[in-house]
Amino acid sequence: MSDPAQIVSIGLGATSFTAVCEVCLGIDNAVGLSASTFAGRLDPDLEAGVFLCRRGHRVHVVRDAAAAPAAEIAAA
Repeated sequence: MSDPAQIVSIGLGATSFTAVCEVCLGIDNAVGLSASTFAGRLDPDLEAGVFLCRRGHRVHVVRDAAAAPAAEIAAA
């Protein structure tokens, strides 16, 4: 069985992020662990990227204007 598609949206100006791998979250909840978060960096010139969590699950990260923090929106 393949893992479900995971997509994380970050703001247009964001370069680093911390995300939760939903597949790991399900595993962790089943066995009482809490290692489902991971951090990454998406260079400013890239619109999207594919990252692997600690256990190797694929997480797609995309820039999204709707995900921009309130400070970025107010400055525009």
